Amino acid sequence: MSFSNSCHWSVPWIVTVSAASGAAVASWVTAWYCQQATKPANPEIDFHVAHKLVWDAIGGAMNAAMMYVGDRLHLYTTLRELCAKKSDQYITEQDLADATGLHVRWLREWLAQQASQGVLLWKPPEASHDDPSTILYRLPHATAQVLANPQSSEYDIAMIELVPALVARAKTMLPEAFRTGIGRPYDEPDVASAIDRQHDKHVREVVIPQVLPMIQEGKLIQQLQQGIQVADLGCGAGVLMVQLAQAFPQSTFHGYEISPVALQKAAQHIAKAKLTNVFLHDATVEPLGQAVDTYDLVTIYDVLHDCTNPLDLIQQVKASLKKPTKPNDDDTDDAYVPFFLLADIPAAPSLVQSLQQQPPPATYFAISTCLCLSCSMSEAG
Repeated sequence: MSFSNSCHWSVPWIVTVSAASGAAVASWVTAWYCQQATKPANPEIDFHVAHKLVWDAIGGAMNAAMMYVGDRLHLYTTLRELCAKKSDQYITEQDLADATGLHVRWLREWLAQQASQGVLLWKPPEASHDDPSTILYRLPHATAQVLANPQSSEYDIAMIELVPALVARAKTMLPEAFRTGIGRPYDEPDVASAIDRQHDKHVREVVIPQVLPMIQEGKLIQQLQQGIQVADLGCGAGVLMVQLAQAFPQSTFHGYEISPVALQKAAQHIAKAKLTNVFLHDATVEPLGQAVDTYDLVTIYDVLHDCTNPLDLIQQVKASLKKPTKPNDDDTDDAYVPFFLLADIPAAPSLVQSLQQQPPPATYFAISTCLCLSCSMSEAG
């Protein structure tokens, strides 16, 4: 007989035993494999450790590629809609082909991969035949919220969009960057779009409803409601700026960005939202520092760690903010104080402390090498 034991180890050979001794031998084999599963891996002598590293990396990249296809072709959104219409919530490959206009043979392969990955649930064909066109697939509810509902607090597929662009950098850019020390700023459309989508939920659910009201006991909110001048330094595709402009129409917002791709996307988002209180600036020709004593609030959102010269950026912020005033007769309510809101990725204070985390943040280090560090070292010196 062949079996998989409760330790999730698949026994790679067939055990043939008599009926009388089968249970005892099976129990012994299961116990042996459980012992192997709980033994600490030793990369000095266990070759399977290195084999697993290689194939986990290959599997992760290929699975991400297929999720990218599903996201880009709106297959997850379509699956969510189709499954909701079915009484048993299962669909066929032809159902998906009819709804999307895509080639059914390519969808068959993609659906099989997604089922193998665990993204989709599936039912085999009837026992009487083995026709792949009769296989049934379903996108589970929780998975649909993560992959196909941008308004859900669980939505979390956005960063898949940048994976192919960053993997391509490993081939086209990183080898030379390792030799010269010079990286590359983020200027791919997929990267700008992915970051924008990733930020959208955090701005909507955290920054505006939770962070802003805490600042000086709600005074910043009051000023935004009354109308102030705001600059978003490194505005990217404009997600923070657009949401703030919609929430506080009496205020005026200025986005500063060096990426032409991001500026173009930001302009599209502003036009789509029909906003008249948002303005864009190419920071390569019109840096924030030139707008001296201009702004009541400056924001830097998930940008500082990407900068080639972060200290210069902070100095520009300082120059652009209006000067604070002292209160009259010790009445602090009369004092004017400009605001600087800085938000960046959470990180341990040191590399050693990062590596000591369990598990270590390998994915974040990889993204940093391809994108964040690459941006911050994209200029000589």
